[in-house]
Amino acid sequence: MDGLAIAASLRDVRAAAEGGFVRSIYRPTKGAFVLHASTGRNRRILIAPRHATVYVTELALPNPPRPGPFVMLLRRHLRGGRIVAVRQRGWDRVVAFEIERRDGRTIRAYELIAELVGVRGNLFLLEGGRVLESAHRDQRNRAGGAYVSLRPQEKLDPAEVSVEELVGLLRADSPSQALTRSIDGIGRKTAEDLLRGLDRGASLDAQAEVLHASLRAVLACIEEPSPRVVVGEGRATFYPVPPPSEPADTFGEALDAVSEALAERTEGEDDAIRNGLRRALTRRVRTLEKLREWLDNADEADRLRSLADLLMIHHAEIEPKSERAVLADPATGREETIHLLPSLSAIGNAQRFYERAKRLRRGRRHVTERIERLRGEIRRLDRALVDHDADRRIDDRALALLPGTVVRGVAAGRGARARRVDVDGFTILIGRSAVENDRLLREAAPDDLWLHAKGFAGSHVIVKRGGRREIPDAVVQHAARLAATHSKARDERRVEVLATGVKHVRKPKGAAPGLVNISQGDTLTVEL
Repeated sequence: MDGLAIAASLRDVRAAAEGGFVRSIYRPTKGAFVLHASTGRNRRILIAPRHATVYVTELALPNPPRPGPFVMLLRRHLRGGRIVAVRQRGWDRVVAFEIERRDGRTIRAYELIAELVGVRGNLFLLEGGRVLESAHRDQRNRAGGAYVSLRPQEKLDPAEVSVEELVGLLRADSPSQALTRSIDGIGRKTAEDLLRGLDRGASLDAQAEVLHASLRAVLACIEEPSPRVVVGEGRATFYPVPPPSEPADTFGEALDAVSEALAERTEGEDDAIRNGLRRALTRRVRTLEKLREWLDNADEADRLRSLADLLMIHHAEIEPKSERAVLADPATGREETIHLLPSLSAIGNAQRFYERAKRLRRGRRHVTERIERLRGEIRRLDRALVDHDADRRIDDRALALLPGTVVRGVAAGRGARARRVDVDGFTILIGRSAVENDRLLREAAPDDLWLHAKGFAGSHVIVKRGGRREIPDAVVQHAARLAATHSKARDERRVEVLATGVKHVRKPKGAAPGLVNISQGDTLTVEL
């Protein structure tokens, strides 16, 4: 959601929350919080900072049986409090819930601030302008310190931008980027929707007039939404868009239909993954320390051989069952004290030293290789913990290092929900991860259609043929556009997409998840 979409959503949020009381707060998934507000009826407000989302939801989201520490803190301070106001800072993606709660004869004032800015998003609980705690660690706002807001962006107010200013933005090489960078509250998709109806053959002044009118119409929809679900793109709008799109009764209903924040692991599963990563990391660090110690001892191989040589030279002088021997080294003239096993003869002890030196030399290369492998796994697990805390996708190679079937089951379970789109009676499946891409390929029929953005990492897309001989061109084009938009090429204007039958796609033995070879296929070009 961009700033304009948040403003449209807050229209419903204010009606559901302001003047009401906080009944409960919970965290159904790692990326989302639900605030139950009661204003005569119980309403659920979904707040997902790292998905840039806040809206009134009708979904019955699960309440984990074991809430985390941050949720417990929110409940302790906010439950039973009155929601005084819900405010947006200008057109920014920053929303503050102002809540008052009676504590004896004292009324305590809190702010629950949601920074809805994507991967850096966070949720803060404030009292008296100071941070009590946050959902994620934040160097800018540490617990106990004064809250430091995000720096306001110096952009044009969308309600006040002039036609002349729009003419200047349309002169840019990429007008959609110029609108996004220059006008407050407008995201990339909204900019593209605004530009879609322009006649490129008309003069810039004429285009700017149409764009200005379109922007005014979108702003009017903030107060009187006309929500739509954009079919196949996994997004919702609060303003009309051309087909393929479907109307919804409320903006929240449209957002419910496309919300990806709900397809994540629950808080309990999240704990399992975090604990699994930490256990795997701890075990490898300990093993690494032991191997380094072994390698240090391996440097003693030459000394052990030297001691064995001394025992062979002086073996006749050593009394049987001796526990030690003090012998002069003929090479250096120094005396060496050698500890012996009384059960072995001098020659037997020498053989023991020779054998130990041999094992140390022989194992050095193997241990060195294992140390390098462990260092790589430790780096991977360290990165996975950082990605986990930042709500980014964890590398499948790191997940493969997790111990225990329960944790692996949780990790694998994330890939069990493919995106599904139905177009003209055909089912299109879109993978959410490399592991799920493999699963989609394994479960597809040989005559199903497989698509993937050419030269870019992205989702595998499968069109289920369902026994029909032909797949209409419109369905193929739609699937190709999905493959492009669910890939690293999503910001390109034109994207080449590979399309072929599943029978022509093979996963090489031992290849990483998601990697395939194709024996033949066609290339389609789609515009985004």
